[in-house]
Amino acid sequence: MRISTLPIDRKITFFMIYLIVIGFGLFSLTQLKIDLLPDIKFPVIGIITEYQGVGPADIENLITRPLEETVSATKNVKKVYSQSAQGFSIIILQFDWGTDIDQAENNVRKRLDLVRGLLPDEAKDPLVFAFDPSLQPIMFLGVSSSLLGPAELRKLSDEQIEPLLERVEGVAAASALGGLQRQVNVRVNPIQLAAYNLSLQDVVRAIQLQTSLLPAGTIETPTTNFNLRIVSEYHRIADIENVVIKYEKNVPIYVRDVAVVEDGFKERFGDVRTNYKPGVILQINKQSDANTVLTCRNVNRALPQIQEILPEGTEIGVIFDASEFIMRSINNLRNTGFQAFFLSFLVLLFFLRNLRGSIIMGISIPVAVVATFAIMLAFNLTLNIISMAGLALAIGLLVDNSIVVLENVFRHREKGESLYQAVDVGTTEVGMAIIASTLTTVSVFIPVLFVPDIAGELFSDMVIVICFSLMASLIIALTLIPLLSHQLLQTPVVLKGPAWVQRMKDVVGRWIIGLNAWYGGVLHWSLRHRGRVLLSVFGLFVLAIILAATLGGEFLPRTDQNLIIVRIEREIGTPLKQTEQTVLQIEQIVREEIPEAENVYVTFGATEGIAALFTGTGSHNMFLRIRLTPMEKRKRSQFEIEDRLRARLKEIPGITYEFIQPGTFTTERQIEVKILGFDLTRGRAIAEAIKRKMEQVPGLVDITLNMKEGSPELQIVPDRQRLNDLKLSVLQLADYISTAIQGKVVALYREAGEEYNVYVQFDEPFRKQKEALENLLIPLWNGKRIPLSEVAEVREDIAPTTIYRENQQRFVSVGCDLSGIDLSSAVREIRRIIRETPIPSDFQVIIGGTAEDQQTSFFYLTIAFFAAIILVYMVMASQFESLIDPFIIFFTIPLAFIGAAFMLFITQTPISVMSLVGLVMLVGIVVNNGIVLVDYTNQLRRRGMKLYQAAEEAGRVRMRPVLMTALTTILGMVPLALELGAGSENWSPMARSVIGGMLVSTAFTLIVVPIFYTLFEEWAIKIRRKLGWGARE
Repeated sequence: MRISTLPIDRKITFFMIYLIVIGFGLFSLTQLKIDLLPDIKFPVIGIITEYQGVGPADIENLITRPLEETVSATKNVKKVYSQSAQGFSIIILQFDWGTDIDQAENNVRKRLDLVRGLLPDEAKDPLVFAFDPSLQPIMFLGVSSSLLGPAELRKLSDEQIEPLLERVEGVAAASALGGLQRQVNVRVNPIQLAAYNLSLQDVVRAIQLQTSLLPAGTIETPTTNFNLRIVSEYHRIADIENVVIKYEKNVPIYVRDVAVVEDGFKERFGDVRTNYKPGVILQINKQSDANTVLTCRNVNRALPQIQEILPEGTEIGVIFDASEFIMRSINNLRNTGFQAFFLSFLVLLFFLRNLRGSIIMGISIPVAVVATFAIMLAFNLTLNIISMAGLALAIGLLVDNSIVVLENVFRHREKGESLYQAVDVGTTEVGMAIIASTLTTVSVFIPVLFVPDIAGELFSDMVIVICFSLMASLIIALTLIPLLSHQLLQTPVVLKGPAWVQRMKDVVGRWIIGLNAWYGGVLHWSLRHRGRVLLSVFGLFVLAIILAATLGGEFLPRTDQNLIIVRIEREIGTPLKQTEQTVLQIEQIVREEIPEAENVYVTFGATEGIAALFTGTGSHNMFLRIRLTPMEKRKRSQFEIEDRLRARLKEIPGITYEFIQPGTFTTERQIEVKILGFDLTRGRAIAEAIKRKMEQVPGLVDITLNMKEGSPELQIVPDRQRLNDLKLSVLQLADYISTAIQGKVVALYREAGEEYNVYVQFDEPFRKQKEALENLLIPLWNGKRIPLSEVAEVREDIAPTTIYRENQQRFVSVGCDLSGIDLSSAVREIRRIIRETPIPSDFQVIIGGTAEDQQTSFFYLTIAFFAAIILVYMVMASQFESLIDPFIIFFTIPLAFIGAAFMLFITQTPISVMSLVGLVMLVGIVVNNGIVLVDYTNQLRRRGMKLYQAAEEAGRVRMRPVLMTALTTILGMVPLALELGAGSENWSPMARSVIGGMLVSTAFTLIVVPIFYTLFEEWAIKIRRKLGWGARE
């Protein structure tokens, strides 16, 4: 029993099998998680070490360098980056892609244990963490009120809204930012301290000693065992005011005698504004295994209920929702798939002129897609823009095998054969050809899985989806198509319908017959003028190379995500109030220039939490986030709006800024020129020279140095000899000054089940001026006091800047982004600038950032391209049992390059990772037509047909399936190429490459493959004759 007749003879069995497959596929679809991107494990580990009060140079020598030298020897470490800043060290380890990051994290911890004892005693233990994109916030909610102040808003957010949000399914944490946080402040008056002969430490100690929650043993009674616990807490402000510091001649001295105790707020070092007014931001993080879309949906459903409990005049709203762009992108790709399916169906209907036949073909696509859902669930994939793009790209390919089978069945039916015989012979005749065609297409994607960088990780989902859907389509073509053909084509092929339908069929039929005849004439002429044709094709190939060289290059296309993020800085040391005035200026610009803004969110000053280490801790920092209306509702793109905003920001003096592309895989700039060398002063001078030249290049924007000006500081330099004479240590002096100026948490204040800090420091007039600092009275062991100026010098200085290192070398960098210029052209300009800039021999200049990622990905994709060619050759050689026939088909690949280059040039699409992936796809797609053509030509030759006659007959017979498969592939890609929806910018370069390559290669394959076939066969005949082997004529 042959495979072509097995489904017909066992039709019920095969119907049940396909019902099971469809059932599992639909069930799998309901279980698949939805996310923006695949679950990529980035091979990055961070190490943060705090050492308070130490400058960058000492941090580098005492912390960063010893740790770098240790962890850089960890297996699979690719690069080591570090920052040595005031009070902390950050080391970022970048491993090779594919590294088991959990094992790498354990290895790093083991190596750190070896040097932990070598670090300064005062330094905290290094904190090791693996980078996990899923930990980034998925939503920002804004809380504002026309009646409540900043303190009430923050309390409302902390005590009522946060707990409700954290109960929502999928939410891991909700964190409030902005507003005023409640705190009990103990404002100590140093004059009163001196009058009572007290020190600040006396106040701190007294408050600490009067609060306790300590176990004190147990008491056993005949009936019960009691645990003893000493409970002494502060529940009223008066409890703190009435703490006795000491007795002077049996007279108590209370805290209220030397300090003002107030129910106040933490000192404000940063703030938040939402939609042009003060507010509070709630940052939502999802659980690591939660579905982003479902979690955001659950939060949105909970918001109306939360709104009901809020006070009058208070509103909570969404500022940023990651699921919106995800769903727009997924829905756009879904619609693209439906459009591709519809266009493919029309192509089939046009050529077959048979509704039932077209329905049979149409069934093969959804069955293959549904079967793929089951595979996706088995491989733990998600529905994301990469996997969905794979399905959308595959739509046009899924019918190729079915087209070849069904078209051949139709051809045999038209010759008068019985339906059973037509199905049997038609399927068997092309069976090996479509198996080889599918394997060649699958083969080109396999090398992409082994690309060892972000491109390989990014496209792995797409490759798996395309490969399995194509294998499913092959099985469908060999089993389901024969089964359905036998069931649905029992009636004659030509079906009668309304008169206009019949006329249209006749017109199409005559057009196809005429096209076939015209093609036969062109092929006949071409086979007799092979030199002219090949010379013309070679000329087009050379022209394509020239055109490709004029195209720009980029890493990944920028996408319009309806979100603008800008990092803005004023001069270091700018007071928070002045920074806030700048924020108001920026908000006014946004009001005037961006009517498309739905929500505006600004944070300024110090950031709360560990994020401060990465985003800046100074009062001069600002982050602007603008949520735009959906792209289909506005006339300007996100990038046009960014350019306008950039132009207006230039009007504000004293600020630097850079635009951040949301949702990217790196925080690097588009181009980062790194000047490596030990001397930072000379390195900065070189960087500034390069920066000045870069500012003259049109298209290079947001140009900044990573090495900032130092921040102003007051240095207290103790006189050690004087301190020794007074029996005072430097540590005691530092502790006293720190408590007086910076303050200290000394206890907890409890009220209504909530805890608040009790914070002790000098009252504001005694800690805000340099003169007050110099006159600060330092208590001595004998009860006397002396001003700080007598034991230390207070002098103004500039704090050192952050020291950056890469692979254990210091560097200064100049970063920039691009607007109106492609990445490759910008890199050429940068290289010219570097050549024109004198670089000392002890310095090295390299180009990093996204430009480096582009170069790496292009290199590996080029290797994947040639690996794909080798695999395709091996598959075809196995199919034909010939080492020569694959070379004939390989000549379709340059034809595809011609078309891709022309299409990219016409649409002015830069060469990117996406367009290169399209070229790799073309290697497997364009050879399929050649396989079908050469396979049938060989069949005709084996039946005794002459060489030229076989070549012409095979071309005429296979013209219709070649055109049908090509057009379904091309039209399936058209919706992606047109950039009609959210996220489509990612896929248009790939789709355009494939469309251009298919258009030209299809047209020329029908001419060039027969030419090369006859040439190779004639050479083979001559060689066989010379060797006396005999040959086919």
